[in-house]
Amino acid sequence: RASKIVYWLETKYEILPEVCGSFENWKEAPSAAYDFDLLWCDTAIAADRFVKLKLYQKMNHFVGMSSITRKNNLGRNLLRMRKQFPKEYKFFPDTWILPTDLSDFKAQFNAKNKTFIVKPDNGCQGKGIFLVRDLEKVPMDFSTTYVAQRYIHRPFLLDGFKFDLRLYVFVVGCDPLRIFLHKRGLVRLASEPYVEPTGKNIGQAMVHLTNYAINKMNPDFVENTNPDDARDGHKRSWEAVQDHLRSCGHDVDQLVAEIEDLIVKTLIAVQPSLSHFYHSCQPEDVENAMCFEILGFDVMLDHKLQPWLLEVNHAPSFAAESELDQVVKTEVLTDSFVLLNFSPDERRRKKREAREKMEQRAMGVSTKQSMEERAVLEQQIARERTVWEDAHLGRFKRLYPSEAKEREYLQVHDAAVGIWEMLMGGTSRRSVRLTEAPPEDGDGRPDAEGKQERRKAAGEPKSEKEKEAPKRTPEQVREVVERLMAGCSARPRPGERGRRRGSKGA
Repeated sequence: RASKIVYWLETKYEILPEVCGSFENWKEAPSAAYDFDLLWCDTAIAADRFVKLKLYQKMNHFVGMSSITRKNNLGRNLLRMRKQFPKEYKFFPDTWILPTDLSDFKAQFNAKNKTFIVKPDNGCQGKGIFLVRDLEKVPMDFSTTYVAQRYIHRPFLLDGFKFDLRLYVFVVGCDPLRIFLHKRGLVRLASEPYVEPTGKNIGQAMVHLTNYAINKMNPDFVENTNPDDARDGHKRSWEAVQDHLRSCGHDVDQLVAEIEDLIVKTLIAVQPSLSHFYHSCQPEDVENAMCFEILGFDVMLDHKLQPWLLEVNHAPSFAAESELDQVVKTEVLTDSFVLLNFSPDERRRKKREAREKMEQRAMGVSTKQSMEERAVLEQQIARERTVWEDAHLGRFKRLYPSEAKEREYLQVHDAAVGIWEMLMGGTSRRSVRLTEAPPEDGDGRPDAEGKQERRKAAGEPKSEKEKEAPKRTPEQVREVVERLMAGCSARPRPGERGRRRGSKGA
């Protein structure tokens, strides 16, 4: 154990144990209760499980990532950002959350020949997706939440087929965000030639939908046999297709830059909530390194080669049903695990520090780290980690953070923080940044928390805002978390609690 990295996998995919077993000093844990370094789970991991992790352990999901991986939450969060930045957040189709936006959605049918694609908010693999052109076909009995989007009528085609991109985005930190895009990716084609939607053909899923799970059922579906061939099969290599587009005279560099931009902006929209959940669950961690996530960003290109974000998957498939799948997914997983920088020495160091802190507490000699000291330490660790990551990227490309990117997205990030504070009804934790000194206020104490501590030390009375904000009970905290993960305000509207109580007792 002393010299090994121990992993525990809760997965149905054979490629995971294959990749983990390929590392020389890794071994599988005998049970979930074992002292592991890496926890991998195909499904989302509950917050209470994350709370119990030790500082040297890592898991493959962030608490709260459902803010963008559930379709309705993604729509809500991006629409909020679009209100403040209409041009910056125009990379996703017009979206309606049903039944919430039903009246506005109905008004869209006043114009002729409009097509919309409707999806269940928690669906996957194309299940439950359908196209509508008539108001009468919109379901009015909403037993679940749906997301409706304007259909992209003129998609870019490959050999006459509609397609989308499955891009692998690696997030290895939330404060600051640490975002990487793998150069490998998949191009997934529909298995029937594309025709514009009409009332007669909107039910032809294999024409209009590009989901692999749907199209592989077509007897005419062709598996890729050559990953380097951009015209082989109904699933192709993104790298090969990029080369093909360049040979046709398209500006692929501009396309890739726009894709990278939409990825960063999507994650920035929910960074404050990810950071809040993370620090609430693991308040002692200063390294921002206990969670990681491989996200599947699904992007479609229109006839002008403009990218459109369709959805974000928190559990992209790692099934290897072809040579192309095996090559792409093996490289994505291998490069991801390298970038996580597992180290037996680091584990021993953190265990030793944890023991020392416990002994100091028992002896009554422990000293609490000031907020200023913590801010300096977090920034120092973030800078050192950035240098290490840049030397071990493999086939990943860093999208964020860097000094240039922090400046570029500063206004957008500040807006996301403002939205979070409005929903939360309080002050957000100041984000760790590479480009600025830790924030100081007067006597060197960071932000609003420092002000509160100084007033308390000076014997000053609480502000009106502090008096109005009593400490939440555990039940209220759970309710807040559920509301925020669903993209709603942390504070129920006036009368909402009363209505709930009334309906419960009725």
